Amino acid sequence: MSFTTITCVIAICDLCGRRNTDSDYGMHYDTADDALADLTTAYDDELAWVVTADGRLICHRRDQAHEEQRITVHGWHPTGGAMACTFTPGTPPLPAHP
Repeated sequence: MSFTTITCVIAICDLCGRRNTDSDYGMHYDTADDALADLTTAYDDELAWVVTADGRLICHRRDQAHEEQRITVHGWHPTGGAMACTFTPGTPPLPAHP
């Protein structure tokens, strides 16, 4: 009987602790750079993971806390006069502001 040690990289959301391997199609990567390149790329209708300005990795969940992090990554920051938005579960992602 043979055994081999395999080292791989998986991503963990800094907001909720979800791992990119929590789904049936989760990937294992050779390097952190490979993981970032793949996870931060949007495929079809799936949201991509994002890296915030302070270096936190945020998964593609679609709830209020995750959407708020995505908004700041895309460069849109509400001002004091902006109305507050509340996302209900299952809300589709909002397009990023240019």
